Amino acid sequence: MRIEGAYKRRVGLAMALAALVIAGAFVTASYLTGEEEASVEGGHVLHQDSDLITVRCLSPDVSVNLNGFSGQVEFTNCFADAQVLGHEEDAVKNGTRISLSVSEDVEQLTLTVPDKESFKFVVLGDSQGKNDILAQILDSIEGCEFVIHCGDLTPSGAESEFKAVQETLDSSGVPVFTTPGNHDARLGLLGGYESRFGPANYAFTYSGFSFAFLDSSDQSISERELEFAKEAFGDAETKIIVTHMPSYDPFGSNHTLDAASCDRLQAFTLDNGLSGVYTGHIHAFYILEVEGAAFMITGGAGAPLVDGEHHHVVATADSGDLSYEKVDLAIDWTMSPHVSLTGREGQLLNLTFDDLLAMESLSAYSSYENLYNNVGGEGVYSGPSVAALIDLVGGMEDGDVLRVVASDGYAQEFGYLNVCTSEEWLALQGTMILAIASDDETVPDWSVGPRLAFLAPDGLYSNTDCEGTSYEDQGYCLYPSAGSRWVSCVSSITVEAGT
Repeated sequence: MRIEGAYKRRVGLAMALAALVIAGAFVTASYLTGEEEASVEGGHVLHQDSDLITVRCLSPDVSVNLNGFSGQVEFTNCFADAQVLGHEEDAVKNGTRISLSVSEDVEQLTLTVPDKESFKFVVLGDSQGKNDILAQILDSIEGCEFVIHCGDLTPSGAESEFKAVQETLDSSGVPVFTTPGNHDARLGLLGGYESRFGPANYAFTYSGFSFAFLDSSDQSISERELEFAKEAFGDAETKIIVTHMPSYDPFGSNHTLDAASCDRLQAFTLDNGLSGVYTGHIHAFYILEVEGAAFMITGGAGAPLVDGEHHHVVATADSGDLSYEKVDLAIDWTMSPHVSLTGREGQLLNLTFDDLLAMESLSAYSSYENLYNNVGGEGVYSGPSVAALIDLVGGMEDGDVLRVVASDGYAQEFGYLNVCTSEEWLALQGTMILAIASDDETVPDWSVGPRLAFLAPDGLYSNTDCEGTSYEDQGYCLYPSAGSRWVSCVSSITVEAGT
């Protein structure tokens, strides 16, 4: 079942649902870290040693069996009104953290949160490392109990990127519940995400509203994941799925789950009377109401936009009913007003945007393929060649590495032939430029510029082109996406001398 203007009800649905849920892959009430360690219901043990247990809350209500531990216990991502049971000493609260000391006589600690007849929460997605924008949203929300982040927290799933976004989320005044996006799955793996935020599939219930978070970072949702959601929902009246990739694309580019998953998710939603499916991935805002279910796309928390404004959504829950308000953001872009060039011997040159605009410029139509072979970034790009830029700081030699870093910390590395191209490589990738204009927009009004771009001769820098022009341990060898090479909001370009 696919959407063609609106959802159509599927009749005679037959689905074979797997009954087995493997512990650790799915979390609804518990996550066991090991026989000798603490076990948790409603949360995840981020760290345990002889002196400290750190638990990330994946639910309002959390219970920890301490298994003879004595020392400091710290809960993170807690609700503001969470209370500690099972311990007579006062707990120390600091934002969304609660810490306390326990002796080995304390067998269990429990966090509990009272129900509310009405409450508000925030839904957002696709911050993609723009943590200044994400922080602006988190600082602006008032009267909300929690935040749901629909994935793509990072540009590329690097450890430094996860560290930065975790610091931003930890500074939030309310808990943030996340689901991984495709950008968070580095080389298809979720180790970096799970080490900081816990399992990718989990669920919780708050004040009668049941939320199931399902991993679609690989562009799919399985029948087993939906069976997990069904079991987690139980007899709740208000049921909501949170995942990254949507099952429809209102802008016609087909940036969705795979076809079978689209059918599976849409049918499950309608057949089980869900109230909503919250997704990101498409950098825009759209809600499609079908048979009482709100299929929401909200991808405006920082990444470059497909449509509309950067935004978040405030959801109001009142006696089982839900309403939504889109809140647009007035962004004060924190892009650097210049690009820093560093030569192989340490020469430093800062070029302002005016300096870049004054340089000789190349211009051509180009585009790129992403991980899923979708074409993006179509447009006419203009700007100086990267070779001309690094000539200003002493040039580049064979064996050197060119490192290009964005304002959000995202980075890509290139080799000599990417910059000083041979005829063979030029036929594949074209000239590498630092684009300072795209179509009718020029920096600083062009919000994703300056941007690295490849002026491929056929107008498409494909994944095949990227594979054929990537050095070992660079580019396609690390992440098979041509689009990942087009670094946005470039802040520095450095030539690192070869050894």
